[in-house]
Amino acid sequence: MPRAHAAEKDELASAKRLIEQVQMALERASIAENQSDTAKRPRYNFDYQRIQADLNTIKAGIDHYLTPSRDQPHESGILSGHYRQEHLQ
Repeated sequence: MPRAHAAEKDELASAKRLIEQVQMALERASIAENQSDTAKRPRYNFDYQRIQADLNTIKAGIDHYLTPSRDQPHESGILSGHYRQEHLQ
């Protein structure tokens, strides 16, 4: 395996670990939001489930690239990019 390819795999594995750290931070933020006073919550809140799903899609894409089952890449799911949702009282 060429050094450049090995370095790429190392960087992608590092990116995956960073995504996992982001997911843990988002989980802590979600817990904090759920523990906050519901009367004082803003009209819109962050859509933690949607961003977690998008991050899981990205991680799956990295995993698929790092351990391909075939030579041709396949299209991953579409990322939402919209993480604000209206707070329903």
